Amino acid sequence: LQGIPIEDDGMEVLGQGLVGNQSLRSLYLDDGITVTSAGWVAFSTALCDTSSVNSTYLSNHTICDIWNEDDEDRPIPPQDISLHLQLNRENPQHAARCKILMSHKHLDMAPLLHWGLKFLPLAVAWFERAKPCTALTIYDEDPDLRRRVLNESDEAFESRKLTAMYEFVRGMPMEVMKRRKKLIESVCDDNGEIARIDER
Repeated sequence: LQGIPIEDDGMEVLGQGLVGNQSLRSLYLDDGITVTSAGWVAFSTALCDTSSVNSTYLSNHTICDIWNEDDEDRPIPPQDISLHLQLNRENPQHAARCKILMSHKHLDMAPLLHWGLKFLPLAVAWFERAKPCTALTIYDEDPDLRRRVLNESDEAFESRKLTAMYEFVRGMPMEVMKRRKKLIESVCDDNGEIARIDER
């Protein structure tokens, strides 16, 4: 896109085109673009739509660069855009999960309740796959000065996971009681006594 004088409207169109795109990795904008904060917001939303967890997941996690690195006159994009591009470039396998954890301190489990308890192991597995985000590092301006992607301890991450699991289970009390009854019945003997392992 070198030589094309992109403004806010053009940046918004580019942002819309990036949503769901999984092949484009580099987009070289002209250093003479005239984009205000409104145009950058539209582009930022394409990289990380924070309106919902699902929208964040469906954001663009592929594009890595929007400037030619050899262009010394290139504008400096807002910090959040630089961060998301860096995540896409350095940690593409974790980018979506990291963006979700960064943008949603509280993960609403209500939309998942219709899947029932069978979804619970999948939710636990998601958190396990997201755990590396607590150790990943990025940089803001100086590549030699890196910081953690998620500014939270391992204990805080575990607390967030347990809170989400608790809210998931609490959202379907009847289903939990039904499963509990089946579990108890499966370990009871014919006399109604809890079966015990003979340790002799």
